[in-house]
This record gives sequence, structure tokens and C-alpha cells, in this order.
Amino acid sequence: MKKKKKSSSTRRRRRRTTRDEERDEDDKRRAAVAALGRRGTKRDYRFESGEDMFGLVQIEIKGAEGLPRFKNMLKTGWDMDPFLVISFGKKVFRTRVIRHSLNPIWDEKLFFPVRRLEANWTVAFNLFDWDKMSSNDHVGDVSLPLVELIGGAPLAPGENGLFEATSEGRLKGDDFVEHVLKVKVSDKEGPHEGEEPRLKIRAKFTPYDALRQQFLRIYLRQYDIDESGSYSHLEIFSMLDSLGSTLSKETITSFFTRLGKTDDQELSADEVVMCLEEELRKDVSEKKLIEPSELGGGTTGASTADSGHLTPAIGFVPVGGGEGLNGEMTPTDPSNAQRTLDPGTQVVTDPERGTTVKQPEGTPMDHPSPTASLDQEKPHTVERVINIKACPLCHKPRMHSKAELDIITHLGICSSTDPRSINRIVVGEFVTASQAQRKWFTKVISKATKGAYQLGANSANIIVQDRQTGMLQEEKMAVYVRLGIRLMYKGMGASGGMEGARIRKMLESMSIKQGVKYDSPSSAREIPPFIAFHNLNMEEALDPISSYKTFNQFFYRKLKPGARPVSDPDDPHTVVSPADCRAMFFPTVDEATRIWIKGRDFSVSKLLGDGFKDKAHLYDGASLAIFRLAPQDYHRYHSPVDGVCGPHHKISGQYYTVNPMAVRSSIDIYGDNVRLVAPISSPVFGDVMNIWVGAMMVGSICMTMLEGDTIKRGEECGYFAFGGSTIVVLFPPKTVVFDDDLILNSQNAVETLVRMGSRIGRRA
Repeated sequence: MKKKKKSSSTRRRRRRTTRDEERDEDDKRRAAVAALGRRGTKRDYRFESGEDMFGLVQIEIKGAEGLPRFKNMLKTGWDMDPFLVISFGKKVFRTRVIRHSLNPIWDEKLFFPVRRLEANWTVAFNLFDWDKMSSNDHVGDVSLPLVELIGGAPLAPGENGLFEATSEGRLKGDDFVEHVLKVKVSDKEGPHEGEEPRLKIRAKFTPYDALRQQFLRIYLRQYDIDESGSYSHLEIFSMLDSLGSTLSKETITSFFTRLGKTDDQELSADEVVMCLEEELRKDVSEKKLIEPSELGGGTTGASTADSGHLTPAIGFVPVGGGEGLNGEMTPTDPSNAQRTLDPGTQVVTDPERGTTVKQPEGTPMDHPSPTASLDQEKPHTVERVINIKACPLCHKPRMHSKAELDIITHLGICSSTDPRSINRIVVGEFVTASQAQRKWFTKVISKATKGAYQLGANSANIIVQDRQTGMLQEEKMAVYVRLGIRLMYKGMGASGGMEGARIRKMLESMSIKQGVKYDSPSSAREIPPFIAFHNLNMEEALDPISSYKTFNQFFYRKLKPGARPVSDPDDPHTVVSPADCRAMFFPTVDEATRIWIKGRDFSVSKLLGDGFKDKAHLYDGASLAIFRLAPQDYHRYHSPVDGVCGPHHKISGQYYTVNPMAVRSSIDIYGDNVRLVAPISSPVFGDVMNIWVGAMMVGSICMTMLEGDTIKRGEECGYFAFGGSTIVVLFPPKTVVFDDDLILNSQNAVETLVRMGSRIGRRA
């Protein structure tokens, strides 16, 4: 009997332990769900008027014809397994491989959003031949400016701001344009004989506003109960409610009154879209401030859009209103009130069983409602037309958060085509078009020897964005140079052991010897291989190749007049790039040291040297631009502003490389290297400090601008002899505003490839 009691008490203890464990597990699950809710809220997207968004490009890759017969590995016949890599700025796509075909058919689609700053960029198509054992072969490429690809002017709205649409809500004139592009074949197997291969594609561009209106029309039709083509107050309210709208009852009623109608009449589709567009285009300061009790639309916010029906929002208890099927709340009154629960409040959810739910502890910011506004200054108070987490058309949950496939693109695709029919090309795995065609083992070896291959990575893989075309480029340099720099600056401690006296002496000796070598007549033989390796455009050079008697004469060659036009030549308020370079731009020096310059001893005072020590305090909070010249760049530098040249102060120093990996090490590259400092006194910007920095293998810094010279933007100041080099420009605080695209890249630690004379900013 005792044994039995002991056994039953043991069972009771086990049951209690099990219940406690289950409660703990429930608590953990609730915490996890709450955390997911918090993370999900941050990804909510309000499909509103996007001033920066230009539109959506859709491209259908049909196929190719007449590809060359590349010989197989055994040279016994031909083999061609083509695939295509498509790139537009930071967006890179790749088709599948078509085995053994000279006329492949892909029939694949891709799409990407385009911002206004990207409207003049180029879409590049690169053809490759897949090889099983060796590296893939480059077949050829073709590129086309976006404006040509989309076939002229985009759709334009009418006087009322609406784009013309069909009765089904589809845009009129939103058609694909067919293209047959001639592919420039690689000379891998000698000059190509016969007709050039052709790539067949179809493309179209849809303005962002047109996409939004099309989405509104198509979604609105789902709530046209009597299929009359016109919409009552209830139908409009139901549509907005399903989108998580927070428009008040008063605002929805104003749609009718502003058109001279009462709310018991109906509005046409054009009238509804026009009213919603007005709300979407309002500035935040113009939007109505509301209380939760005034909500007329989606009182449940994003949870409504997620589920397709009303469900109580987290942290709210419904007051009034009815209960529908399965116990779900139904909107019996558009002004249905809600009251906020204090943290820790117990709410009875089942009176018969006595079960309760406890409102989570913490501040409202810890447990935001799904209707939480992204406007941090005025949370929960500004009217929103749309606030969704899941697509209301295809019901896809948890939209992708990356910019390339954001919710704008998804809704545009859903409302313009059947999303299930799109065979989307893989996107997001590739950083550049070059990486997209590489074998897996090549990527592994590259990662082990050169470091991470990604934008902004502190590694030997230097990826820059060409501002003119938008294309991402991997900076070309010899393999031994790339590996040597990584070993020196990251291989042995924080600074790679580069601060020792012997290392510094060696770099100085190497730079001097290299300068002497490239000043000798025998160095001229290295000019053609250098041009071929870097694929330089010698048509821009002022003199023919044969006229250069030494390598250095070629290196600091002059360009033909007009090769580098100056932006806004008659406007002194515009700042231009002083060189062909890879550039970084920062509103303040503090921002530069946070993101890019990691030298532990770096300071403005040290950078300017003793000659301008008394002026260093004037540049506290100064704006800073860094212009890095790689060996393949045009190596003459020019003035970024109009003004008068001040005194020159040469500062002796080291010959460290100005490679990004070195700049982001603990060595103060700009403050330790040999350099020349001179101000340009501008009537618009004040004293703009120019610091021309020498580097490893740089023979000399040669000035052609003298003290007291009056100089215009784009006029020559001097040149660098062989090697990499850098120009650092300091603007007095709050005198310049750099262009948005340059600032955006710099914030992500990505250098922008700019040309001398192109605009980089304006007077603040």
C-alpha cells in the first residue's frame, strides 16, 4: 500500500513537473511569437507615393541564335552550353544552362525596380559557355542603356493624374517591346567569322505611380459586389479595411463630398483611385492626426491584410461590435472603438473554463501593434491608406526585405501579370556579373586567399560601382599584388606588421626605384601589355602611343579637349570631381572615421601638417571627400572648385599603399604618407583644403598650378607619376552637400567610380 502511495505521489509530482515544463514552453513560444511580431512590424511597407522610385522594369529572355562553335576540351569538336548573366547596378541575375546548343531558348523572366537616379544606367548582358571541369568561357556581351531598352518614353498620366486603364483595371499601352541585340563575341579563339550572334529579349517599363494605380484598380474590383463598376461607401470601406488602412470615417466620407456626392451614392473606379492618390501623395505634415477610437478603416492594421479578415490587434480589446463565424470579430460599426490594455492586465478569454491571457509586460515600443506607424515621431496617429505585411493579391506572407525584391516590385508584378506564371531568374546570390559565372571551387579559393567577396567588405576583393553605367566592377590588379596587400595589411596582426622601420624603408626604396625604372626609355615596352590588361580606351589620349618614350610619360598622359566635360560650367555653386577615381564622400570627418578611415592616429590637424596647424580648428565637422586613383586611371588631377590657389606645403612621409584594405587598417595612411597640401580659396565655399597623397610606387607629386594662380573648376592642378595615389578634399563645415547616390554608396563602404569634371555636390 505504501508502495502504491509512493507511486501515485511520484506520478502527481511528475504531472506537476510536466505542467510546469509545458507552461515554460508556452511562455517561450509566446515570447518567440512576440519577437517575430516585433521584427515583422519593422518590415511593414506602406505602398505610398515614392518620390525616389521611378518604376519597374520587366525583361523576358527569349533566347539566342548563331552562337560560335567553341572547341571542346579535347579539340575534337565543338561544345556550347550557354547561360546568360544580366546585371543592372547592384542587381545581378543568371539564367539556367542550356546544354549543347548554338540556338538556346531560355523563356525566362526577370524584373527589378528602378530609382530615379538609376534611370540613365545601362543593362548588361554577358553570355558564357558552361564547362564541367574548367572555368566557364566568356562568349560575348552586349549592353544597352535603359532608355533604349524600354523603347522610348514611358506611359504618361492624364490631366487628372490618372493613367488610362481598361475595364479590368489593366494599364493601356503597357506592352513589351521586342529587341534583337547583336552580341560582340569574345576573341578567345581568334576573330569571329560570319554573322554576329543575336540575343532575343522583350522588355517593358512601368512607372511606379502607374503600378500603384493598377494595383488599386484591380484590388478594388474584388469588392465590386454587384459588378456595376461603381463603389458604395461600404465597398470602399471594406476594401480599405482589408488593406489595414487607418483612414478615419470622416476621411472616407470626404471622398464623396469633395465630388459633390452624398455617402449613400456611389463613386466610379477613377474617382476612388483619384481620392486615394490624393491621400497617398500628402506629406506627413498634411496627414490627419487621429486617435485609435476615430479609426474608420483597418482598425486591425497589418493583421487584417495578413489574414484576409478582421482579427483583434495585439494589445487591444474590442468594445462593441459583433462576433462572426468561428468567433471572429466583424465590423458592425466603422467607428468601432478599441481601448489599450496596460502591460500585465489579465483578460478573461473563456468565462466557462476560466482561462485568461496576460498582456505582455514592457513598454508599448516593446510590443508594438501591427498598425504601428513607421513614422517614429508620431506613432499610431497619422492616417495611412495601406499598411500590409502579406500580399493581398497572392497572399504571399513575409515579403522579402531586400531592396531588389521589395514589396513595391511584388505588388507591381502581382497586379500586372499572374505571379505563378513567372519563372523568375535567381537573384540575390551574386554580387557582380563576374562572380555569377564563376565555379564553386573558384569562389572557395578566392575566399580563402582574398577574403570576403561582397560589397563594402574589408578584403582584397575591391568592388566599385561605375556611376555612369551603374555597373559593379571588380578592380583589376595582378594576383600577386592583391595577395601581397592582403598579407601585408591583414596577415600579421592589426596592421599586418607594416609599421616597422625596415618595412617603411623598403617601401620608400621600392617607390624610388620604380620611379627611376619607369623614367627609363626601356620601360616603354611595358605600355602595350598595361593597356591590354586594363582594357584602356586610348582614343581619349591626346597623343598616339608611339609618342611616349617612357612608361611614365604614358602614365600621366593628357586627354583630348572635351574628353572630360565639366558639369554646370557656368555655375560656381557646383563641385566637380578632381580626377578619374574611386571616390568616397562623407558629410563630416566623424562619419568618415566611423565608416572608412580606421587609422588610430588620424586627425585633421595631422593630415594638414604643421604648415596649416593654425587653421585645423576651422575644419572641425568639415565635409570630406576621398578620391583614390588606381594605376589604370587617368593620373592628372584638377580643381574641384573655382578660386585662387594658396601656398603649397610638402610633407615628407611614408609610402604605404592607399588601397582600401590599408586605409581601413590601424595605420594612419593619409597622415603618415608623403603628401602636398594647398588651399583653393573659393568665393562660394571658402578655403577648400586639397591634400594630394603619394603612395607605394608613386614616383612624385608634380604641381602645374602655382601659388596665386586663379583656377576654374576642371582646370589642371598637377599629376602623379606611376602608382596608386589619393586626393583628400576638406570643405569648411556646412558649405557643401554631396549628391545622394554618392553618400548612399559611401555609407555602405562602397567606392563610386567617377570621372573628372562630373558633378559630385553643390553649395549647401
